[in-house]
Amino acid sequence: MHQGHTTEEQSDIHIALYDRHISALLPYLARLMTSHQDVENVLFDVFAAALTSQAFTRLTHEQQRAWLYRVARNKAIDHYRHHTALTIVPLDETRDSQDEEPTPEQRFLRQERYTFLREAIAQLTPLQQQLIHLRYQENLRLVEIATHLQKPDGTVRKMLARTLKQLRTLYERQEKGGRP
Repeated sequence: MHQGHTTEEQSDIHIALYDRHISALLPYLARLMTSHQDVENVLFDVFAAALTSQAFTRLTHEQQRAWLYRVARNKAIDHYRHHTALTIVPLDETRDSQDEEPTPEQRFLRQERYTFLREAIAQLTPLQQQLIHLRYQENLRLVEIATHLQKPDGTVRKMLARTLKQLRTLYERQEKGGRP
């Protein structure tokens, strides 16, 4: 990162960077995250990204701070995405987890919601359907999906966000149109 600097000079630069920004980043991440250990892990990742970034050293102090906040936010979000357990069960295999049997009305309403969801998914493009399948049925992380689709991670993240937003809109439209 800092070509032309001795190891001692690089160490001083790293310490100065840390000292300049830690007092703002630590409370920021503490508000976003519940675990102190997670905050420390994300902070480490943020500073590691800054130290390995070719462009970071060319930024002004204000731009560096904005860059660090953006990276901290994204890394915190990524941390929760990767550490949040979400089990997706195929719609045909779902069962009610309650001890008592659902009423006929509850079964009908649940089946109707599944039908709306299937119909909404069917209206997505094949690529969007593939994204949904890879993320929620294959349980692949965004990085793995990006590799599978041969696209950058950020592109896949945006595509999935847009797909979920569109799916939500289609589902709500199905739900409203299907009921009097």
